[in-house]
Amino acid sequence: MGPIQESAPVFSSRGTREPSPSVGSDAPQEDRLGSLDSLWLQLALSLLVGALYAVLLMGRGPLNPRNIDWLGEDGAQHYIGWELLRQDPHWHWPLMYTNRWGYPVGDSVALVDINPWLALPFKLLSPLLGEPFQYFGIQAILSCALQFFFGMRLFRFLLGANFWGVLTAGLFFLLAPPLTFRLKFHYALSNHWLLLAALLVFFQAQQETPNAWRRFIVSAIVLTAVAVATNPYIAFQVLLVVTAAIVGLLWRGRLTLARAAGFLAALGATCVIVAYSLGFIILGGRGYGGAGYRSFSMNLLAPIDPGWFGSVILPALVPNLERGQYEGYGYFGAGILLLALIMVIYGCLRPGKLKVLDRRWVVPLLLVCLCLTLMALTTRVRAGARTLVDVDPHQVVSRFLAPLRSSGRLFWLPYYTTLTALLAAPYLFLRRSRANVLLACLLLVQFVDTVPLRRWVYQGLHQTYPKPLVSPVWHQLGSIYENLVVLPAWQCGPRLSPGGVYGYRFFGYLAAEQKMRTNSYYTARYTGKALGTHCDRLANELPNQPLSPDTAYVVTPSVAAQIAKGPTGEGKCHDLDGFILCSPKTDFGLSPRPADQSTGSTQ
Repeated sequence: MGPIQESAPVFSSRGTREPSPSVGSDAPQEDRLGSLDSLWLQLALSLLVGALYAVLLMGRGPLNPRNIDWLGEDGAQHYIGWELLRQDPHWHWPLMYTNRWGYPVGDSVALVDINPWLALPFKLLSPLLGEPFQYFGIQAILSCALQFFFGMRLFRFLLGANFWGVLTAGLFFLLAPPLTFRLKFHYALSNHWLLLAALLVFFQAQQETPNAWRRFIVSAIVLTAVAVATNPYIAFQVLLVVTAAIVGLLWRGRLTLARAAGFLAALGATCVIVAYSLGFIILGGRGYGGAGYRSFSMNLLAPIDPGWFGSVILPALVPNLERGQYEGYGYFGAGILLLALIMVIYGCLRPGKLKVLDRRWVVPLLLVCLCLTLMALTTRVRAGARTLVDVDPHQVVSRFLAPLRSSGRLFWLPYYTTLTALLAAPYLFLRRSRANVLLACLLLVQFVDTVPLRRWVYQGLHQTYPKPLVSPVWHQLGSIYENLVVLPAWQCGPRLSPGGVYGYRFFGYLAAEQKMRTNSYYTARYTGKALGTHCDRLANELPNQPLSPDTAYVVTPSVAAQIAKGPTGEGKCHDLDGFILCSPKTDFGLSPRPADQSTGSTQ
């Protein structure tokens, strides 16, 4: 593919609109950029840079598809959900549904954030992948590469042919602390490049060219569909950016109200169709609200707080951050904070330069960012360890906002919009060469300042997790039984379930390894129907029914006592590695568990 034809840059080297890229003393930069203006070459460069950063940040181990030992916390639940979907020999509707996950009713593994647009193609290729196989390291590389790519594309549009400015901006976006933070455990949520792509689509919509409207429609619909297929939090923010672009076009008289309404309806239909087909929407699910709203929020100090691990330049402002507010992690970094201070000074000294901005597109985007910031703060606003204001102390309204459980994530779009404005601002006030030098120096400051964050991510990805299932009996279950039932199931109370808070990992990995269906699982959302089945119906039916011959059970002492008193009788439950395994078909040569231990304690 030849060089991409770009429109005139939004900002010139002197802060005014230009009909074409600036020339003169900066012309050699245009030639240098021209050699890199092939889409395929940019993608290749981005893949290289993204892979290098992923290796620097994560090490080589997590990038090995056969390595699953590093997956802990949320990473483990993602792997278990993916592996059980992969093992399902059938295709269902919705596409991400499987009864191997949340047996016997099944559930959609889309709710566990495994990124359907990667999971489904890999399921098709499953026979070629070997076992075990995880694609989260691959996803991390793609997230980094696309973050760098769209950062460059965004600033190629804003600055024109400015090689060093475009490259530096792309590196700033790649080093963004919220992205780095997410690469420790949330891989679908690391697709922040979708927000940069949304900003690019937004700015492109402001062009007054014959094909701008048509390109905007196609780009917006495709981007929205991909975002919905990735994660609802990201999709919501992308949809708002597209809506802001439509408002801007209406304001400028380039779009009729009827056409805008039709386009919004098409966007809404796209969202519903994609979400339903992938299993983000389950009819009869009876709600997805979960605990955590107002806890998984953003702290007001988040933009200037480097986090509990601190930074090289700034100390942690809130060392004892309230549980859950890590979701609102949004540190800008010392380099960007210093840039903001410099630009405020320039803005006060030369306010006339800001007149280049058109309020008809600035205002809609700012309103979207303000709305998302308020939503990220929730109905209880905290600054550090103090609550500044609580507009809903009795949580009358908050319970309706429960689906926005991890609301702190909604600050990502305001974060990247602010970052874009700050990185573009030097080109309003300074000559291009001076702005380039300034940003290059601040990029070095940013990289050094965020060393503790990268160290924290690296160490977290290389810690070890307990493996208590050491008996060879565990690894024979799949040859005898089809199902692994844990009672009580993990989702009914982690500390009450066998294995405690890590029980979902112990027995989820076992089910995946042995190719068994399982009832016990950990996901971001549980429908009322699923919880009712696993936590009420199954628990109530167990004392009155014999153990199923196709199922192995891992239970607590109290459940073992119920089994001994029920139709199954005594002698089917055994102590094994500190757990209780109930096996209706065979005793594996194990001694029956004494009846007088049925009320004792176990893991």
